[in-house]
Amino acid sequence: MKKIPAKSDQEISASIRQLSLILKITRAIICTLDYEKVLQIISNGMSELLGIESAAIYLLEGNDQLYLGATTPPLDPGMPDSLRRAPLSDHPHIHQSVITKQPQLIADTANEQLSPAEKNVIEMRYLRSLLFFPFVQEDAVLGVLIVGTCNKSRGFSPSEIDLGQTVANQLSIAIQNTRLHADLKNHKENLELLVQEKTKDLDAAIEELRAANEELFSKNESILQQNEELETAMQHLKDTQTQLVQAEKMASLGILTAGVAHEINNPLNFIMGAYVGLEDYFRMHGNNDEKTIPILLKALKTGVDNASRIIQGLNQFSRESKTYREDCDIHAILDNCLLMMNNQLKGRVKIRKEYHPAPLIIKGNVGKMHQVVLNILGNASQAIESKGEISVQTFAYDNQVIIDIKDTGCGIAKENLSKVTDPFFTTKPPGKGTGLGLSITYSIVKEHKGKLEFESVPGQGTSVKVILPNK
Repeated sequence: MKKIPAKSDQEISASIRQLSLILKITRAIICTLDYEKVLQIISNGMSELLGIESAAIYLLEGNDQLYLGATTPPLDPGMPDSLRRAPLSDHPHIHQSVITKQPQLIADTANEQLSPAEKNVIEMRYLRSLLFFPFVQEDAVLGVLIVGTCNKSRGFSPSEIDLGQTVANQLSIAIQNTRLHADLKNHKENLELLVQEKTKDLDAAIEELRAANEELFSKNESILQQNEELETAMQHLKDTQTQLVQAEKMASLGILTAGVAHEINNPLNFIMGAYVGLEDYFRMHGNNDEKTIPILLKALKTGVDNASRIIQGLNQFSRESKTYREDCDIHAILDNCLLMMNNQLKGRVKIRKEYHPAPLIIKGNVGKMHQVVLNILGNASQAIESKGEISVQTFAYDNQVIIDIKDTGCGIAKENLSKVTDPFFTTKPPGKGTGLGLSITYSIVKEHKGKLEFESVPGQGTSVKVILPNK
């Protein structure tokens, strides 16, 4: 077996410095969603990381335009926006990096054939040695990160080039995060405007209905039936407004959930990278504590795995799909929902699972089935005031899949059992529930050609069965 040469103290010190700077850049990016700040952090961080004087970030607009987003030293804040733009064709070295999606090197600008626009920039900033790093998102080039020396040339090692490209890749992730945040903000603003417009329209409709009612009441009793129908229509409009607001909230929740999952994935990737690096390091160099270090590494890996499972559950819940022909793994959906509910249940509610011995997979909509299970588990959790138990059982019987969720909570009065799926019916105090949870659950189960069954004894608990076809 070939022996790996040990690194010198100088090499180890340089590696530690580089890792510290990368972590510093990463922490700074995570702490802000301001687009311009992210660009400036990357530009300054790359300059410090490679120990050179100058850096710049050009963003690609369309297929043929460049926009100067940030530089090190920073741009004059009063610089006109028009001076930051330039045709991509005027900068052939940037163009080459965009086309190849690979780093480009100019060892010495004094010996390189340059375009007039490139000469102008190089003379203005006294640039000599330049590196061009494209940053790519889903196979599309978003722009190019450029670093360079001033007044004197220098060489760049392959490890420095790899390190620079790694930081450039982080820039693409950071840009995507800031854009996602901006999209979410715009969606929220549009939602508020939509609700305002619908409320305004509803108020106008109500006023029209009231005017019609006054006119009808001024006539004889023969049109009383018409008046009652108008009152019913007015109530229907109010209910429709409430359902619209609820639907828009669920859409926003889906976007927010996806954004949060995406944001959490970034630090998880760094933690997992550090774990792999530590594991490789101890494997190659050994350690002085062979009892504690493996335990710590295992704990780190377990934490990352648990967080990853939570993110997978969030992604399943927030996925948008209108088809009902997806493969729905009932046991996986139940486990995802229990994982997402863990914070509400731990230390208070004991979970008992009794799953069918074989996997249960039906055709349906994965995201909506998550919503069904979460609504039922949420009601079961709220029904248990202090401590109790929730049991989750699954069965397969006569071409049907049955999910039975029982709780030891307060139960439901017999006279209310037939009303629990009615829109806006709730037994909770004012402000504690909308009465839409089980109504939405009932609608989703119906869309899956299934049915809901309820059994409850006040003071002892409730059983909710979800019965779905398995054909």
